[in-house]
Amino acid sequence: GTRQPPDDGDPVSPRLILAPMLAFDDAARRLGYGGGFYDRTLAAIRAEGRQVTVIGIAYDEQQTERVPTGPHDMKLDGALTPAGLRLVETG
Repeated sequence: GTRQPPDDGDPVSPRLILAPMLAFDDAARRLGYGGGFYDRTLAAIRAEGRQVTVIGIAYDEQQTERVPTGPHDMKLDGALTPAGLRLVETG
């Protein structure tokens, strides 16, 4: 199984999250693996008023013209590919 901190451990407040993805587009939309884990986690962090930068990790070939999204999908702040880091103004 995956190692986890103990239940009584100190809470962690990340400032950077690296998110795997199947595809991404120029508008910072991310297609994940269908579980909604990253979207729920980011929504909870941001609902508490905490700032976090989210960078998607992908190959250049995973960029597409448009990623379909729903109301629960959270945008990325950028994408890191072998070609480099592409930051996006998500306003």
